[in-house]
Amino acid sequence: MLRQKKRKKSRAQSLVEFTLVAPLLLLIIAVTVDFARAVYAYSAISAAARAGARTLSLKDQENTDCQVFKTVEAVGQGFSLTADPNSVAGNVNPNTGGATGPTSPPAGKGYVYIWPAVSTGQPADGAGTCSGSGAPRAPANQVRDVAIEVQYSFKPWISIVADFVPVLVIKTVSVVQTEY
Repeated sequence: MLRQKKRKKSRAQSLVEFTLVAPLLLLIIAVTVDFARAVYAYSAISAAARAGARTLSLKDQENTDCQVFKTVEAVGQGFSLTADPNSVAGNVNPNTGGATGPTSPPAGKGYVYIWPAVSTGQPADGAGTCSGSGAPRAPANQVRDVAIEVQYSFKPWISIVADFVPVLVIKTVSVVQTEY
């Protein structure tokens, strides 16, 4: 009889311990999943920037940004990536910033900023409007580089994490020498 009482007390104690530890364990798992999502987003955005910069450096892309946007969208693996509103002819190098530099996208969206862009504001040479009628790129004579900056506003799923970091802007820049 004494053994049965000890077993019941032990079971009750285990149940109480589990109910105290379970929420913490679930929170740790949820934060780990959100962190893994952020790492995956960075990996995909970074790969998209590298692929876009490589495409941008080719001679075929001297007069249009169209194929670059298509490449970045394809490699971006389902992330919503669109042309940055400031990525038009006459923009500035994303590494130096400036008045017409890249803008931060809204939550859950991404912007692709091309430097030097050949598209014009009217109409924009974005992925949906590939006119192919732009001016040739004009990198500085001493430096024959092109750059792509991709920014993605990552929104955490977990509300506790979102309270501390409502939107995390993942940003990557890829610079490649031109082949023309």
